[in-house]
Amino acid sequence: MLLVHRKGATRAFGANLEGLPERYRDVGQPVILGGSMETGSYLLVGVPDGAQSFFSTAHGSGRVISRTKARKQWRGDTLQRDMAAAGIYVRTASWAGLAEEAGGAYKDIDDVVAATEQAGISRRVVRLTPIGNIKG
Repeated sequence: MLLVHRKGATRAFGANLEGLPERYRDVGQPVILGGSMETGSYLLVGVPDGAQSFFSTAHGSGRVISRTKARKQWRGDTLQRDMAAAGIYVRTASWAGLAEEAGGAYKDIDDVVAATEQAGISRRVVRLTPIGNIKG
């Protein structure tokens, strides 16, 4: 018996694996890989060769700087204005909280997805573009 704990990862079963819901049997398990509020996210799918990672893949792009550093580097009100100009609606409870989520605080989502594909642990289906965000 094997227990897989996915800290910082998510399950990504390939097609036809036991435990996969019937509706996903032919294609593999869908996985939403979150990016930043500014850059978007991806819908991935698990692959049959994912056993090397216990059928796990990344669950997000990951931070490159801390929340504290992000609050010092970006202003939430400016970020909201810039995102609105780019057509992305933002609702936030605080400017500091919004600054923590600036796009520059995260790894490049396209690079992260390319790495998961190159490693053979998931494959991209579609890139999702942000149109609105709520930051509590």
